[in-house]
Order: sequence, then structure tokens, then C-alpha cells
Amino acid sequence: MRKTTVVFVALLVLIVGLGYAQKSDLQIPPKSSLELDYADYEMYELQLKNKMSKGLEIKVVDKQSGEFVRGFGLGPVGKVEVMVEGSSKIIFTNTSNKMANLSISFREMDAKMVEKGQQGLISFTLVNSSSESIPLIIPNVMNPNLSPNSNSGVDLGIGQELIFRNKGKRYVLFTVDETIKNGDKIDVYKLLQERKKELGLK
Repeated sequence: MRKTTVVFVALLVLIVGLGYAQKSDLQIPPKSSLELDYADYEMYELQLKNKMSKGLEIKVVDKQSGEFVRGFGLGPVGKVEVMVEGSSKIIFTNTSNKMANLSISFREMDAKMVEKGQQGLISFTLVNSSSESIPLIIPNVMNPNLSPNSNSGVDLGIGQELIFRNKGKRYVLFTVDETIKNGDKIDVYKLLQERKKELGLK
């Protein structure tokens, strides 16, 4: 089992309006995890940019129980936005042997407005049952890198495409439709193998 050093950081950020605050950079030592807890906010959004050539593991967990809420891998020089409830904290894990550099921008969110905006979205889990990372593209949402043997929670609308690359070309893995229900778990690795076979890809 991999050993990691956990560093806890509680941050208080002054916000002007609902725009992103000034960017700050975090360094995560090799084989270590960094926990961030933005105190006193009911809900907030973080814009993350991985500034290193290695991937990072991102996980949101409940503060009290430690229960997994959502998570994904952030690929090399990847960029993504992630929502965090006030009852949760976010954990960044650097599994590489080099110092990780992460750019973070913060903004407070109106929980009621977020809930209203999420109406019509389906909450389900992308499962990577393999021992290899699976990079995906979710247009206009994020480009997650599913870590080996991991679960990644997403909230997506009907018609949203999930795309994978093969030898430089893009292919649709699947499109969110009415057959996907809240709480479903989709085995992305299994689906990817089936889709490649269907398309005649190697």
C-alpha cells in the first residue's frame, strides 16, 4: 500500500462578488496529500490547473464521515472546475516522485442557485475497473483522467457526450440518455473495450 503524508490547510478567502478570487499556487510534496477546507462557506467552486507533467488525484470527501463524495484524476497540465459543499473538504494527492504544482482559483457559490441549475442533471458514477488511467473528454464540462480502480462522480444532462481519444482521433464513448438513472455506476473500462471493438479500433 502506498504511504502518503497528509497536510491539512484551512483557508479563509476574501471574495469580491461571485467572480474568482486571485489565483494562488500550491505545492504538494512527492507521495503526499494536501487537504483544503475553505471555512465558513456553504458552497464554493474551485478552478484547478495542474502545472506539472504528471497527473494528480482529486477527491472530495465528507468532513465528518470521510465518505467519498466525488473524485477524478487531473491529467498533466489539465484544467477543471470542481464544486465543493461546505460539509466537505477536498484532497489533492501527488503520487509522483516530484513536487507537484497546482494553480487554484476560488469563488463562493449560492447553494440555492446551484441546486436550481442542477435540475434536470443526472448524478451517476464513472467507474474505472482497470489498473490503467483512462483520459476522457466531456465537452464544455471537464476533461477528467479516471485514475486506476477509481470511482468518479459526475452530474450531466441528457445529450451530453463523453469522448475518448485513440491514436489522435476523437470518438464518442457514449451519450447521456434516459436509460441512465441517478446513482447508476457505469464501468467505463468495459464500455471502452466494447466501443473500440465496435469501431474496429486497436
